Amino acid sequence: MKMNTFEFMLMKLNMSRSIYLRSIVKDLFILSKKYQGKKVLEIGCGNGIGSKYISEFFKPEEFIATDIDDRLVEVAKKNINDCEIDFEVGDATNLRFADNEFNLVIGLSVVHHIPNWKDCIDELERIIKPRGLIILKELSIETFETPFGKLSKKIVSHPYDPMFREVEFINHLKLKGFEIYKHKPHSLLFFINDFYLVAKKIKV
Repeated sequence: MKMNTFEFMLMKLNMSRSIYLRSIVKDLFILSKKYQGKKVLEIGCGNGIGSKYISEFFKPEEFIATDIDDRLVEVAKKNINDCEIDFEVGDATNLRFADNEFNLVIGLSVVHHIPNWKDCIDELERIIKPRGLIILKELSIETFETPFGKLSKKIVSHPYDPMFREVEFINHLKLKGFEIYKHKPHSLLFFINDFYLVAKKIKV
């Protein structure tokens, strides 16, 4: 699901996102016990700022960052020219990659944008190697049931009707052969409530 004009303009505000995203990626790196995967994929790379910090902390030998919005992929390519990152357009529910190709897949508040989110999880299970990790910072419909969340719904466009509940999301990961390694709540200034998650693919 592509972003509306307001969201797209927000994604281009590099400085504010840079400070926030660096702290998020650092938290996820520590939560994953400083895992460093040889081949890493980011879904929903946006303007590329988060990708830069994924490269800094996780130090992949090969790093591909995708986004369904071709405009943001072009922004990311212009923003990030000091890291070896291959930015490309990609649909997280239908990726071009082979089975069991990646050691690690990272998503920073992405899956809740996808109406058919179960297809995304199914696809990630396909491309992640056995014992590989999926590392996510994610929102659920509960986020938008708070007073601040209800207000944000008037501004930000999301597929709210098919959006998952947190427990539903966790259960589908388990169903697809992931073991939940770490799962903890997170909040942004006590307004936006979301969660961190690290899951290991145990299905061969």
